[in-house]
Amino acid sequence: MDPYLAVGLQTKIKHVTSREEVKRNLNHIGNMIDMVTHMCSLELPVRLIALGEGAIQGFVDEILDMDQSDYAKTMAAEIPGFETDFLSEYAKSKNTFIIGQLKEKLPEYPDRFFNTVFIIDDNGEVIYKHHKNIVVFVEHSTTPHDVYDQWVEQHGDTLEAFFPVAKTKIGNIAGTVGVEGSFPESFRAFALNGAEILYRASLPEPWVSREIFEVQNRSRAIDNTCYMIAPNSGSLIMPGNDGEDPTIIDGALGGRSSIVDYKGTILASNNIVGDSYIASEINIDALRHYRENARFQNWIPYLKTEIFSKMYDQEIWPKNLPPMNHEDAGKVFKKTIKKLIKKGTYTAKSKK
Repeated sequence: MDPYLAVGLQTKIKHVTSREEVKRNLNHIGNMIDMVTHMCSLELPVRLIALGEGAIQGFVDEILDMDQSDYAKTMAAEIPGFETDFLSEYAKSKNTFIIGQLKEKLPEYPDRFFNTVFIIDDNGEVIYKHHKNIVVFVEHSTTPHDVYDQWVEQHGDTLEAFFPVAKTKIGNIAGTVGVEGSFPESFRAFALNGAEILYRASLPEPWVSREIFEVQNRSRAIDNTCYMIAPNSGSLIMPGNDGEDPTIIDGALGGRSSIVDYKGTILASNNIVGDSYIASEINIDALRHYRENARFQNWIPYLKTEIFSKMYDQEIWPKNLPPMNHEDAGKVFKKTIKKLIKKGTYTAKSKK
């Protein structure tokens, strides 16, 4: 497999409140793909393009605390749908793979939507979907854990059912977005399923300038001897009131996109918070050689799986939950904290 370039697109996001409006963000993404493939292919072929979270639909569900059923009716996408059809044309014409994220409605789960990572191959076909498993309480998307019993009945109770990997001619690719990247277990699961290239987008401020985004992404690459492609999003453009100019928040989503190699070295990064991109060589054969031969910083062969499995034999966050808004999720969070204190995992603060 010849080396190639991977590109992380960091795009500004226009706040949109209907599915039709997302075409404005798609057109912007398309213009940037035209530019980066022209420029970067002067060095090596661009075979993988990664988009930031929210690049297409924005974050209206979180910002406006939308009801799940309302968002599912007005904003949520189908995959495939016109959003992925638009990107598929670019994937075919540029001979590249595209990985991105959409909030998706599934017919088996009415009045819900999922936060979904997708991959489009160089033939324009959607070949991969991962449904985000962990969200924080300001996020309204359903996770497979929220519909656990039905999900297992439909997809099976395997690691692959929750952490799938796309086995492609440019390497084995998998990943997720946002806060799920804060959990080492998520990326370890992808790696155990064969992932070689990990994707993690995005994280907002103030957790980018505190270097949490970078530390987590480098750690996930080191933990699993994988490449990590971590595009963040650019400026957030909020509409003005009563004809006023829009509010452009350059630093809302933090920027600082990066690509990290399988040893944890940052291969490409930026300090820009608006429209930008990063690009770096990916050498899958070198990664495979390293995995077969390195006896240090090649950790998966050393796993003592029997002892680690005992960490998760008791429930923490409950499964099979109904759709929730901010307040509902906050109540579950408080109950879970109390349960952790009672169990002895957390120690309660002094009452003085």
